[in-house]
Amino acid sequence: MWLQITNTLVIWIAALYTYFANRNRVTNERITGLQASLQTRLDGMRTDMDHRLDGHADRLSRVEKDLEHAPSHEDLKRIHARMDEVSATLSSLQGEFKGANNTLHLIHTYLMTGGKQ
Repeated sequence: MWLQITNTLVIWIAALYTYFANRNRVTNERITGLQASLQTRLDGMRTDMDHRLDGHADRLSRVEKDLEHAPSHEDLKRIHARMDEVSATLSSLQGEFKGANNTLHLIHTYLMTGGKQ
């Protein structure tokens, strides 16, 4: 009888050990699968992100290269000063053309009236 009780206890202990060992193995397999899946997704994201960053780096390099050739603040000051000079010259020419226009108008009137007023 003690042999049967011992045998039953050993069988139950073995069954419980097997149950928990299998449960732990299945859990570990699921965790390992999840880790592999996440690693694959992260690698894909890294590749995509590296590709995007390479594209941004190329664009940034082109912008920096273009900025090297852009006018500086001093260049813009000189351009502005030259534009002011041109504006002043145009104003002066406008006044001269108004005077010339008045003279031509007087000559035209004189010629059209034959010198009679």
